[in-house]
Order: sequence, then C-alpha cells, then structure tokens
Amino acid sequence: MPETTENYDLIQTAKDSVGAQKLEHGIYYDGVAHQLIDVRDQLREDAEERPARKTGSYTVTDVASFVDYLGKHGLPETELWANVNAGTVRAVINAHLGTIEGGEADAGHQDHTATLQLATTDDWKHWTGKDGDLQPQLAFAEFIEDHLPNFVSPSAADMLELAQTFQAKTKVDFQSSHRTKSGETQIAYVEDTTASAGKKGDLTIPDTFDLALQPFENGPTYRVQARFRYRINGGQLYLGYRLTRPKDVRKTAFDDVVGQIAKDADVTIWATS
Repeated sequence: MPETTENYDLIQTAKDSVGAQKLEHGIYYDGVAHQLIDVRDQLREDAEERPARKTGSYTVTDVASFVDYLGKHGLPETELWANVNAGTVRAVINAHLGTIEGGEADAGHQDHTATLQLATTDDWKHWTGKDGDLQPQLAFAEFIEDHLPNFVSPSAADMLELAQTFQAKTKVDFQSSHRTKSGETQIAYVEDTTASAGKKGDLTIPDTFDLALQPFENGPTYRVQARFRYRINGGQLYLGYRLTRPKDVRKTAFDDVVGQIAKDADVTIWATS
C-alpha cells in the first residue's frame, strides 16, 4: 500500500529541500532554512502498512523453489553459503556490499535470508541406518523384500529369490563357509527338521551387490556398492552389509545440487561448516 499523500508530501519535501542533508533515519537538516526536519513519525506510520525494506527468514525444501525465490528477491550483494554436513544452502539476500575502490562499501543488514533444507530420502536413511549391522536371517530377508526396487545387480528378482531362501532355511544348523571361484560365498548347513535331519546343503550369497539410491528428495540417483557380511554363531546365521563410502556418495549428491543452483541462479556459492 503506498504512503499517504500527506506523509508522502512531507517526506519528499524533506528529501528534496535545497541543501537538505540526511543526518540519520528520518531526520534531515535543511541548510537553507537552517532547521531540522523530523519525519520519523510519518515513516513509522507508513511502516505499519508496508515495511521500509524486506526482512525475514524463509526455508524451502526443493531446488526449484529456492532458485525462484532468489530470482524474485536476489540483489547484487546476495551471498550463498553451502553446508554439506547440514545439507543446506543459505542465501543472505541483503548481505554486505563488496569492497570498492577506496575502502569498504556500505554494510548490509543481513536480516533477509532464505534457506534450502534438503530432505533425505527414506531409502537413504534405511540403508545407511542398517549399514554394518548384522541381523538374524529372517529380519534381513524382510529388509531385502522391503527394498527390492533399490537393487541393480543382482536384480530385484534374484534378491527376492535369495530372501525367500533365507526364510525357508530357518531350521538348519549353519556350519562353515567358503568362497567360490565365481566370487560368491557358499555357507554349508545341515538340516535339523524331523523329516530331513542330517541332510546337508549350501546357501550361496553374492559377495557384493549394487544399489540405486537417491540421497536427497527430488535429487539424482547414484549407484552404491555394498559388500555382504555374515556371521555364524551357534549354528545361527546373521547377515548384513557394508556400504562402500556412503559419505562420499552423499557429498557428491550435495555438490551436484549446489552446482545446479549456481548454474540456474548464476551465482557464486561459498562452502561453510
């Protein structure tokens, strides 16, 4: 809403007076009339209807909204700071002006900010949350079934078959293991059911498997390798995996997001921690 006519005229008179010098916000000295002109009350009245400048802190969760906000409110002095640990990119819209010839330029208020808070996907949380854990074979089989869409190699169908094998071999006594020439591991067992007590067999599991994981919502998907882990304890089989350098994958995903923002918004982004 525009300033009222009365206030606008008074303020403009103060600003336009011949020899007027601004002493502080809302106070001018009229060098011709040799008097102070105080329009602070009028400025306060106008501020109740529309602030004199933009302030506020805002948070968005997707890159497109963040770039759009910068396009609408960004200034030449706007600064962007990326924090990989927090998964954030923070824009200080009214930051300090840069150095100019002869000294420092005017300082900025730095009280208008926008933050991109990247949301971690559930799949990334689940896989990194269980990284290194050994689970009973039934629990691990259920985990595989719940995350079949993530498997690249072996395929989801092959992993489902493996999970079903884990579920079927609960009444066996696991005894030993050895690696095969094809790069798999065979775990020997003896069945202890009444119908087939003493029957021996092997359970074959791959040494590694590849996943397609998306660290951040609406972000790119990356291929992540994992190594199978297992342990035989008292005839019981415990299974798990170890992801290969998941922190590096997450950092790459974050850097790719930052690079996309820098390109779309045509800005420089500094790193912080």
